[in-house]
Amino acid sequence: VKMESGDDGQDQETNRQEDMDLSDVSSGEADDLDHLEQLEAEYANVHEYGVGFGRRFINILRDRTGAWIVRDFRPLPGSSPDPDDDIIPPSPLREEAEEESAGGSQPQVFDTELPTNHSYLGRMESVSGMEYYEPGKRYKIHLCPHHTVIFPGQTIPMILTAAQALSAENHAVGLVFPPIGNEQYGVTCQIYEKNTKNNLYVADLRAKLRTHQRFRVCKGSPRVLVTFDVREVEVEILPELSLGHPLSSNFRGSLQKFLPHSERARLLYSHSRLWPLFVYEQYDIGKTMMKIKHFVASHKIDNMPIDPIVCSFWSAKNLPLEQEDREKIFATNYVEVRMKIIAEKLNDPYYYHCGECQWKVAKFSEVFAMSKDGVQASYCNPGGYIHDTVTLFNVERNSVIVERSKSTEFSWFPGYAWKITICSRCRRHLGWQFVAEKKSLQPKSFFGLTQRSIVLKL
Repeated sequence: VKMESGDDGQDQETNRQEDMDLSDVSSGEADDLDHLEQLEAEYANVHEYGVGFGRRFINILRDRTGAWIVRDFRPLPGSSPDPDDDIIPPSPLREEAEEESAGGSQPQVFDTELPTNHSYLGRMESVSGMEYYEPGKRYKIHLCPHHTVIFPGQTIPMILTAAQALSAENHAVGLVFPPIGNEQYGVTCQIYEKNTKNNLYVADLRAKLRTHQRFRVCKGSPRVLVTFDVREVEVEILPELSLGHPLSSNFRGSLQKFLPHSERARLLYSHSRLWPLFVYEQYDIGKTMMKIKHFVASHKIDNMPIDPIVCSFWSAKNLPLEQEDREKIFATNYVEVRMKIIAEKLNDPYYYHCGECQWKVAKFSEVFAMSKDGVQASYCNPGGYIHDTVTLFNVERNSVIVERSKSTEFSWFPGYAWKITICSRCRRHLGWQFVAEKKSLQPKSFFGLTQRSIVLKL
């Protein structure tokens, strides 16, 4: 311990240790401390996060004024608490500080590529081949039911039953949704990775599917409604159409690249049309995508696609839309109409509510992308049920109850353990809270709410 003298300005360094009982130190004996350069008293046992009352280990030093001061309290290595000692309860702030100093490692940001691998399904083998269907034509394909609308471009993990596995021998299958009005829609899927535990018995076929094309079930064909039911049904593949620029009919297509595209030029073009300019701008795909881009940037959501058709499906899946709007978007063939529906809903202050009791659970502003697929992605539980899950930083206070027990089994986010989360009012299962196993992993915790248990409302 370095001791400093304040009277003569000379520095003195000595190391001396003496053991004595603090109770034996009287006020008169304290005057003799001017000749000491360190005093260490015998100590009592000290808890890891508290100081025991009794005999302690004290570092004492003298400042420049000549006064002796207590430096700090610190337990000696290898000590253990005495049963008779009164332990001071740990301080949460001190505990967090010691955890950070003990870790000594830099914060590790979670790799959003990991959830897209769906490693909880086990090791997979890639399969080749992709079947493309011509839009407007009819085909007979095997269909499996799905509880909600999904869009082209999504990755769907599945644990297929024996009937589903046999129907997907050519690595192609269709997912069909509950009826939308008088029609039933679905999407074609292609298996691109699979893993069969037993080659002789395919009842446990774990696979990853990628959705491709929208279809409509033809009239007169049987509807697929029962869970795990598989039927070969005739469907019509729906086209992906574009109206083009709203004012494109004002000039020849061969001259379009030579014409100005400024705001003033568009205003001049609109004078020759029936409706004012703002009506046509509602269907201007460039302006609509720019509005969506600004909204996405304000919520720090990445990976917005550039292609208008792909962007329309991505936006319908990740942005705040009610189920009726998603169904309307899926059934629409024109990309401009889809983007117009999405853009009209962006300014509304949406909240997630419990689907059973309508209890307010979370703000949409809390959503963030924990996966490269976006703020919402599909995951599969050990029973084969697919959960379309949206990830949020936090929920409203007292809106949910989180169970204490946690598990890493079948965790969709490697490095995180999950806790079951239920509604605090009606006790309905809403999703899970995911907690980091490593102290350095960021974020430390977040929520994943299943779309089937929540609704988006104003």
